[in-house]
Amino acid sequence: MTAEHSQLHVYSAGAVAAPLQEAVKIFEREEGARVRVTVGKPANLLASIAQSKQGDLISCGAEYILDEAESRGLIVKGSRRSLGARRSVIIVPVGNPGGIRSLADLCRPDARIGVAADGCLKGVWDDIASKAGVTDAFRRNITHYADACGSLMALINQEKVDAIIGWNAFHNIWPDSCEVIELEDRLQTFRSTVIGIVKYTSNMNLAQKLVDFLVSDKGRGIYADYGWINRECKL
Repeated sequence: MTAEHSQLHVYSAGAVAAPLQEAVKIFEREEGARVRVTVGKPANLLASIAQSKQGDLISCGAEYILDEAESRGLIVKGSRRSLGARRSVIIVPVGNPGGIRSLADLCRPDARIGVAADGCLKGVWDDIASKAGVTDAFRRNITHYADACGSLMALINQEKVDAIIGWNAFHNIWPDSCEVIELEDRLQTFRSTVIGIVKYTSNMNLAQKLVDFLVSDKGRGIYADYGWINRECKL
């Protein structure tokens, strides 16, 4: 394998980068390959691929983001694979100063909530609140909007809000910054973390090898260590 054909450029959304980067290190050792991971907000990653017409793979925390990529002709149709799912939870600052214990507490008149207006958590608050029948009460308490998971966690770190709607894996990635309040099973939302091969790849074989590694038992085990859930089954 030539040097040119032993390199990959992978784009990754920020909050799904940690397990990917760990898996990539193992893949590099096993394959003798080099993998560069560019981390950023999904919208910026798609814009970069569209403008540069370069790259080999992209991973994001919701299928709808790669729906957009596929509809724009930026990824190879049929190349997408799910790497596991994350479960929706309430995230609060360490110590839980707002005393949030349940979704009902987020509907108190004094609650301050942060939600995502973009990225993998876009719209998740609506799914949860609508199931519970508390949409209006919940919406009245949304005080801050964020455009990505990192921006949401900044609201927690700066204690600008009492809680955010996030993913269970946040605690594994930022264990010193937050605590998790579980939602009732009936209110939970799951979204797939997905990877797809970029249309402009110059190394399809190696890109496919990385995908295969990520969905192998070893690859899925790395994601599971960070809190991802393997919900794939054959009906």
